[in-house]
Parts: sequence; C-alpha cells; structure tokens
Amino acid sequence: KAVLITGCDKGFGHALAKRLHAQGFTVFAGCLLVDENGEGARELKNMKSDRMKVLQMDVCSDQEVAQAVDFVKRTLKKPEKGLWGLVNNAGVSTFGEVEFASLDDYKKVAEINLWGTVRVTKAFLPLIRRAKGRVVNITSMLGRMVSPSRSCYCISKFGVAAFSDCLRQEMYRWGVRVILIEPSNF
Repeated sequence: KAVLITGCDKGFGHALAKRLHAQGFTVFAGCLLVDENGEGARELKNMKSDRMKVLQMDVCSDQEVAQAVDFVKRTLKKPEKGLWGLVNNAGVSTFGEVEFASLDDYKKVAEINLWGTVRVTKAFLPLIRRAKGRVVNITSMLGRMVSPSRSCYCISKFGVAAFSDCLRQEMYRWGVRVILIEPSNF
C-alpha cells in the first residue's frame, strides 16, 4: 500500500513517514526542502529504500502539487489501483493577539494549513477514490475551541475541520474514509 504525507521535513510527518515505512508501506514523503538545507528530507533519503520516495512539495504551490501527482502516478507499481492514503500534515502556527496579528499573518497560516490541505486533497482525490482509500487531515483541538493569541491558527484549523466534514459526506458513497486527527502540542 502507498501513502502520501505532506510536511515530512520534521515533526509528525517525518515520524509518520518512518513509521509507515517500517510497517511495509511505500511512502511518498512530501518535503518543503529537499536540497542541502533539508535535513529531514536528507535523513529520509539516506534510508536508501525503494519504498521511501522523497519529493519536493510546497503545499502552497499549484505547480509543485501537480508535479507530485505526476510523480506518484509514474511511480506507483499499479497506478490503476490508486493511492491507499493521503495524510495532510503540513502546517504552521503563529501567536499574536488579534489586534497585533497582521492580515498577512492570517493569510500565511491559512494558505498552508487550510488552502494547502484543500489543494493537495483535490489533486490526489481521483487516485484516492480509485483505491477506496482514505484522507487523513491533521487538525487540532484548536479547530473546535479557541485560545487567546491563537486566532490565526484557530481559523485555519476550524476551516480544515469544516472541509473534512463536507468531504467525508461527499466521499461516503465512493467508499473513501475521511479522518481528522487532533494531536496535542508536539
């Protein structure tokens, strides 16, 4: 089975890529930095496994997401069977009270956390549907309740939760599961 994970440079995405690989999955590890500055990508590449595929993937870039879809299609052993899983993990956070957070802060966090999730999901959904696979979106308890100084992040994660709930209802008839994971601080 093959899974694509975004945000594998560090944190949850990096750990999940290694864990799923150890369990026998083919992992497409999307990283923001795959050059000499990408320590996480380098570590995954150094595993020297034909089941660990590290690829450049900025979730804010339509072009990089399209290139990732093409790469996955070309690399899957049986592309007609689709992609078993997609984990939308890429995300950022910022702190600041509403009065002092800039509109650009709100836009940056939403572009990665919310629109990146939507962009990647829409791009890979045909492959996921073919496999009757699953979409796993990493959100947060701050996608259900708010916290002072976290409005940029909360708004983006509330959006991911709403998107996931809509997607879940739409994908039910196709046998595609949509799962939200709400981890704590990491």
